[in-house]
Amino acid sequence: SQSSSSGESWSDLNQIVARAESAILQAVGGSVSMRFALSPNVARVGVAAAEVQTLLLALCREACAPLDSTRRLVIETRGLNDAEVGDAALCSNVGTARARVIVRAERVPTPASLRKVVSMPHGQLTLPELEASLQQLGGRLELVPLEEGGVAFVAHLPYVSSASSGRMPVAVGATADVILLVEDEPQVQAVTTRILRAFGYSVITAHNERTALAQGEQHGAAIRLIVSDLVLPGVSGTDLVRRLREPCEHARVLYMSGYSPEHVGALVEGASFLRKPFTAEELVRTVRELLAASIH
Repeated sequence: SQSSSSGESWSDLNQIVARAESAILQAVGGSVSMRFALSPNVARVGVAAAEVQTLLLALCREACAPLDSTRRLVIETRGLNDAEVGDAALCSNVGTARARVIVRAERVPTPASLRKVVSMPHGQLTLPELEASLQQLGGRLELVPLEEGGVAFVAHLPYVSSASSGRMPVAVGATADVILLVEDEPQVQAVTTRILRAFGYSVITAHNERTALAQGEQHGAAIRLIVSDLVLPGVSGTDLVRRLREPCEHARVLYMSGYSPEHVGALVEGASFLRKPFTAEELVRTVRELLAASIH
């Protein structure tokens, strides 16, 4: 997703990362196990979507070199209210580069003599080129040694400024209600996320079963509301919510669908339903009612 009101572009960082699985597998040249950990505090960044994906794939190729079959890539995002990565003093000099993409190996890398060789497709960014590209975009590359060994590759990206987009991302505090939004249609996901964030909610997004379950595992009981489409790739919304019940034990549920309630079947007890298309007022009113009821 991009906008260009004054010649500058913006991107939804979490959306790009969440949808990058197949592109990453193609970029690293094989089957690699991955884990995604996306922060609810990440909003738009002042870098075009295509450039963000190019940077992400370059980071994954670098971090993939020490992997073997017992290790996996971890792809994280962090935003305004999240902990810094590495040297906080260095990070404080980044200026507007406040959104971060972190790519690392899950476990201690193998010795150099045992490393799997990862072929890098012709024409892709090398590490020096990646660093130079980030600098040109107003960001910075940081390599952070990990306590368990190995290196985390951190790309600091600039947030969208109010001057360039007319809309500042909403920085959500730790006490904000956390909502898991599961929607496979990019436009619907983007609009719904913007509405909820504008009203102060902390929104975590997922576009399929795998990313939704990963988000549930990552944020667990902190998720107070699950907003899910009823028809998702390979799974129904109701079946997905049943699988999310264990990690998100206290979450209320709001289903969305273009079908009328009589066509969607029985819903989980206590769940609510919102017919598409809906207005911002209808969405926010329903969310408020569900979250208020969950307190009692």
